[in-house]
Amino acid sequence: MSKVTDDTNGLELLIRRYREKFRIPENLEYYSDEDFKRAEKKFLKFILGRI
Repeated sequence: MSKVTDDTNGLELLIRRYREKFRIPENLEYYSDEDFKRAEKKFLKFILGRI
């Protein structure tokens, strides 16, 4: 397996993990569908920018 594949899989796992952390009932009930997608994207950029 190449290093590029390993990095991609690791990044995908991180994205999946933090998406699950964002998708709590409090957020699901608060945001409309479009706003939820936008907020989730901003959350992921914020978290992954810090790693």
